[in-house]
Formats: sequence, structure tokens, C-alpha cells
Amino acid sequence: MATFAAPDRTHKSVTWATAAGLAALALVLPAVAADAQPPASIETIVQFHTVCSSCHEGQCSARLSFDSGAAAARSHIERYLGTTTDGQAAALFAMLRHVKETCGHYPVAANRPATGVWEATELALWRNAQAGAYFIPLGPLTAGRRQLVLEFDGAAEGNARIDNGRTETQADERLCGDTAKTVAFDATAGTTYFLHLKAGTGILRRITFR
Repeated sequence: MATFAAPDRTHKSVTWATAAGLAALALVLPAVAADAQPPASIETIVQFHTVCSSCHEGQCSARLSFDSGAAAARSHIERYLGTTTDGQAAALFAMLRHVKETCGHYPVAANRPATGVWEATELALWRNAQAGAYFIPLGPLTAGRRQLVLEFDGAAEGNARIDNGRTETQADERLCGDTAKTVAFDATAGTTYFLHLKAGTGILRRITFR
């Protein structure tokens, strides 16, 4: 007598569950544009904010045209930064376009929450040695009166400026041979902050958040 196995619905169930799971992921994961630029490296971000933004910050205008593309801007970029790769030129051009069209900082996150102490090793990533300058994303801070204590390995000459995501200056302190400087300002909840630091030969030993 022939026997017949019960229909195996496992395969169909697994297939349906997999399809449902992928559909759910499609709803929560952001789509990536086909022409999206890859994220800029920390080195390129620092170059932009310690060299390029010295002239271009505040030149925002939604009316500006960028039809010429990064290739046309290559000679201008290399006049100030030296030889660059295609990727660097494209990233710098994308950052400039973002700043000019949005009147705000190019999106970049802090390494970790701005609390306690940040030491020299992690701060070194955000230094442009050739320019003697730092650009350090601080991220959001607890609302209220905040203090950043900057400590250097020697005399620092320049200035320490903090601005927000709209490039609005919140504090600006001169450095005149200082080995330490406290920068104080009033932080607002939900606002992202950035430190622009020109220190000459002075190298940051640490930042203490208070």
C-alpha cells in the first residue's frame, strides 16, 4: 500500500517570512541615492575646515550654481592644499556645496559624547599639522553654561572658537602664548557644536568638559 507524506509547508513558510522581513527592512532603512558621494575622510574634513572655510565660510547662497563640478575646481583646490586625489577633490567640492547651499556645517559626528576628558591621542585625528589648526566636532552638549578647558603641550598662539551647526559663533577666545585656556558659552539643548582651534605649534594635550 502506497503511503503519502504530508505536504511540506516549511519551505513556503520560511520563504514568506524572509520576504516579509526584507520588506520590513526596506521600510526602516534609508535609500541610498545612486549618485551619492562617499563620506569624506576625517583628514579631508579637517582640511576643509582649517583651510577652505577660512575664505568660504559664511558665503552661503541657495542661488549659487555648481554645474561645473569638482573637476573644474581642482586647480583652485590644489593651489591651497597641494596635490589631491580625485576622491579628495570630490569630497571637498561636496562639502563646499553643502555649506553654501544650506548655510550650515557638513554633517560630521563627534567621536564620542562631549563629557569628561578627551585626550591627546583622539584629538590628534582632528589636527591639520601644516596649518597648526584643529577642527573638532563636539556634538550636542547638556543645556546650560558649559566650559571647555583646553590644555596644550606648549605656548599656543591663535584663537579658539566654538560655533553651532548653522556656523553661528558662540564663543571666541584669543590664545596669546597660553598653555591652558577656558572657553565658556551657553549651550542649548538639541544643538550641535564644533571647535575651531588655531594654536600654531601648540598641540592639544587634552580637553576637559565642565
